Formats: sequence, structure tokens, C-alpha cells
Amino acid sequence: TQSAQGFAPQSTPTNANICRLVGRKCELLGKHDPTEETPDRRTFLTTGVGGTMGMIGSIVLPQTASAGIDLSGIASSPETSGTGSLADQLKAFDGSGATRVQEAKKAQAVSPTTPIVSSTPKVPPGVASSVTRTSTSPPSLRKAQLGTMSRFEDQLQAPTGSKFKTLSISFEFPSDWLQLDRVLGGVEFVDQRNGDKLYVLRAELPPDTDLESVNKKWFGESVFDPRGSIARGINIDEYRVISSSLSSSIGVCPEGVCTYPRRRLAIKYATVTGNGYRVERRALVDAYEVDSVAYMLMATQNAVKFEAKGRERDTVEAMANSFRLER
Repeated sequence: TQSAQGFAPQSTPTNANICRLVGRKCELLGKHDPTEETPDRRTFLTTGVGGTMGMIGSIVLPQTASAGIDLSGIASSPETSGTGSLADQLKAFDGSGATRVQEAKKAQAVSPTTPIVSSTPKVPPGVASSVTRTSTSPPSLRKAQLGTMSRFEDQLQAPTGSKFKTLSISFEFPSDWLQLDRVLGGVEFVDQRNGDKLYVLRAELPPDTDLESVNKKWFGESVFDPRGSIARGINIDEYRVISSSLSSSIGVCPEGVCTYPRRRLAIKYATVTGNGYRVERRALVDAYEVDSVAYMLMATQNAVKFEAKGRERDTVEAMANSFRLER
């Protein structure tokens, strides 16, 4: 039996072999011609009994691959590509999923200069809608009245065309109330135990009127308009503005210290639950005016608790009294 000859390791692939693989001109990668005979190439010979070495040879010998990357688009000279390097040109032909994911992310990325479009629905003039905060960061909250109340402070968008860029807002509310409408940039809080709520709304005043001269009925029509922010969330059965009073508030303004007109309204209204039950409620509205736009804080409560004139009503009145809007 003839002894099997081992195989000698082949040398590192020459530039000629690489040139044959990528189909580029040989002068880019080396001086050898791909048809030139390579002296250091050796062959693998094997003989053995029962084809034993033939099996080993089938394991060791490289197999011809039929899959690959189409390189026909690679430029034949460095001047026609970005950097001229083979690695840079091969990147464009990478068909990996990771590359496609990165390209998709780049295509979907929003330019830093692209303005963020508010998702708050547009409403007609005179319809009360939620105010819009100027920042997506959480508002300033700090304890007040021995911790039973929290003081809310933030900046709101000023009316369109106003000389003011932002408006400063502040008010107090019970510390255990939950903030709603944060995603849309509005200001709304709720008592999860009984459904009492606090809203901050805005509405354009009717032409040729101001906060002091507009009819009190306008506030009810504006707040409970079906196209407004409040009526979209609850089913309003009926409403009536039962009282209105004028006052003023002293605050900071660009000129120093200013006196701002202020209006307080009391409203009776009723809602209908999903089960068909009618619930009587009461609301206090405290309003300011900036450039013919009314900014209103509305605090609501169950009618029974409100009319009882107890601690619950004191809380509603405290929220309305604490409302401040400064330029």
C-alpha cells in the first residue's frame, strides 16, 4: 500500500488572485497579470485505500462559491470613486440588513431645524381650547400651604402676533391631583377620587370687546362649545353662567409693575355619564386678557359638595384665587 502524501500549505493569495476575484484592473492592486503562472502554487495529491484520503480531501479542499456581491458597478480608476479605496467602494454594495436599517433611520431622521408641529387640533375663534406650554420639559412644581397644595409655574405660548414671546402662568392645586394632557402640552389636573378637574383654557374674545365688556354668556358658550377641549371629553347636558364679577390683579410687566383686569364667573352645568346618569356640577372661572385673547382657569366640583360650602368648596376657591398670568 502506498503511503499518502500530505499537502503543503499554500502561500498567501497573490494580488493576481485578488484581481481575478474583484474584476478590477490589475495595476490597481499589484503588478501581476491574472493569467500569469504563479510559481509557488502547489497541488494537493492524495492516494489511499478505500477512498479514505479522498474523503479527507473533500473536507479540506475549498468549494466553489456561487453567491457573492455584484461588483460590476465598482469604478475602474480611483478618480471615479469617493476615496478610490476598495473598502469604501465595497460599502455601497453591502446588502446586509444592518446597513439597510441605518439608511432607513437616516432617511427618517428629522432635521434639528425642523419645527415641531403641535398635535393640538385647531379650533375656530371664540372656542375655548387648552393652552399650549412652550417647553416639553416638566413644569416647575413646589409645595405650598404646608404641603397640601402644589404651586404650578410655567410658560405659555403668547397669542399670534403679540409683542410678547411667552406668558408666565402660576396657580395652586391639591398635591394629590393627577396631571393630564401632558403629552399634548396642555395644562389639566384631575382628582381621581371624584372627577373634580382643573383646566387652563384660552379663547379669542369677540371683535370690539374686551374682558370687561364681553357678555357673561359668552364664557359659557366658549367653554362648552362642542368643538372645544372640554366638550370633547365629556357629554354636556346643559349649562348656565350664574354670576360674574370684575376685579384686578397686580403683577410684573415689561414696564415694571402693572394692574391687570380680572374677571370671575360661576357656572352651573350638568354632565351625562356613559351609563346615562346625570351629574350636577359647579365651576369657578378666573380669566385674564392678553391681546384680545382670554386666558381662563376653570376649577370644577360636584354640585352637592360645592353647595355645602365646606372644605371642598374652599379648595376650589383657593385654586381660582391663586391663578396668575403675567407678561
